[in-house]
Amino acid sequence: MKDYVAYIKNKFSNEVNLLILLSRDELARQEISLFVKNIDWDLFLELTLKHRLVSHIYKHSQYLEEFIPPGIVEKIKQIKIDQSGKSLNYTVYLIQIHQRLIENSILHCFFKGPLLSLDLYNDAGFRNFGDIDILVEKNNVEKARQIIENLGFNCIYPRMKLTERQRNANYSISHHYHFKHQYKNIDIELHWSITNPQSFFGKNTSELIAKSEKIKINTIDAPYISRVDNLVFLAAHGSIHQWYRLFWLKDFSVLLSKTNPGDFKKAVELSRFLKLEKCFSQACLMSHVIYNTEIPAFFKSNKREEYLIQIPLKSIQLNELKQQGVTGKIKYVLYRFKLKPDIKYYFDLTYRLRTHLSDWEILKLPNKLFFLYYILRPFLLIYKNSPLKR
Repeated sequence: MKDYVAYIKNKFSNEVNLLILLSRDELARQEISLFVKNIDWDLFLELTLKHRLVSHIYKHSQYLEEFIPPGIVEKIKQIKIDQSGKSLNYTVYLIQIHQRLIENSILHCFFKGPLLSLDLYNDAGFRNFGDIDILVEKNNVEKARQIIENLGFNCIYPRMKLTERQRNANYSISHHYHFKHQYKNIDIELHWSITNPQSFFGKNTSELIAKSEKIKINTIDAPYISRVDNLVFLAAHGSIHQWYRLFWLKDFSVLLSKTNPGDFKKAVELSRFLKLEKCFSQACLMSHVIYNTEIPAFFKSNKREEYLIQIPLKSIQLNELKQQGVTGKIKYVLYRFKLKPDIKYYFDLTYRLRTHLSDWEILKLPNKLFFLYYILRPFLLIYKNSPLKR
């Protein structure tokens, strides 16, 4: 473990090391002074935005004023103000959507977004979230979609109008619809599965909704993913993205610190049941190494699997594997196969390569010829990545 701590201090840039230190809950002045030398402050601000840690840094205002140039501090303050205003708009629409779904007897629950911020930090605007995430059962998706569109949102993924055949195929290819408000900068993701593919997390949507808990937002008790499910989900979600944005790891670390030993033990058992123990172990190790989060003594990680921490450490410095060129995309596929040893998951990963709604946008075929998309998939992939497409 000491090797990883040394790796971070020696291999991470001063900007990233300073970002990590300032996003911790407790700071030591002497530690900060080690990294403030030779800082590119514009890069530091850029990384603060990339890793979505503005609130975590701004709360240490006494250190900001002492170590960071006034111009950068002022920009961080303004970003924090804008972020708080944005979260208020998101919260208003979350409540409206919840009420409309209740009125239409549509079972649902929320995850991530403003409710995670409220749960972890007692402030719906603390996290710099990107959208409202709603989970409904597949048979309620189209009704929920209509409700969201009636509130002034346009579906931007998929943009095309799907036939019934395409819609049914898309339920297995994708896991959500993405909406953006017509006039306000508000995004919503309507999920019928919490991960893509569903077999990665492995829990049915109906079960996640049934076990959801209530979290009070203003005067409303909104359904929110349960503590144990959330702990395992955040570990799985962060692992898929190699924790390349540090706020995912910070959220997991805070949730971990708020979880009692009994619920932690249930989360460990659930991760094993879902075959996500590698993801959970990785999340715990990363939290301990970067944020000094205490892990219950009874939890023992598999030393043979600690190598999985190496990829996230490199992704934090650079970017996620998918954004590291062709070689990175190949490594990403191999990395995903290593996260969960499960035949159904392997099949689903491979099966999803056979057709995609982006193919349907390029080539419009009647329903009776839909099978041709599977045959033409390799050629459409070549076309999409060729100079002809550009």
